Amino acid sequence: MAREQRKDLRVQWQSSATIRDVGGRLIRTCILSDLSNGGAKLTTVNATTIPDQFILGIARGRGGSRRCRVLWRRKGMLGVAFTDAIASADEPNAARAENPTRDPKHGVSISCG
Repeated sequence: MAREQRKDLRVQWQSSATIRDVGGRLIRTCILSDLSNGGAKLTTVNATTIPDQFILGIARGRGGSRRCRVLWRRKGMLGVAFTDAIASADEPNAARAENPTRDPKHGVSISCG
């Protein structure tokens, strides 16, 4: 069995989200299927029509947005890495994310700033 290689905890999310170009213009809606501090998987998208970089608007919880870079594309889904910086516990003097969201089911904070 393959061992998990991700460095960030990934949680199932299943929430509506929006994809906007870097200028802020709406491209389309999607489903945010899973989420971590480092990236996300988006579904119900035509992956070939999404730009390599975009802004993901997160609707669940307190909401927020993240800048994204596409890592992989498959039929109906995308894997993205967040390219905007967030503070970590190892960086006490770093600027904190504006809208941290707590996932009550899993008890982890997901930064959506």
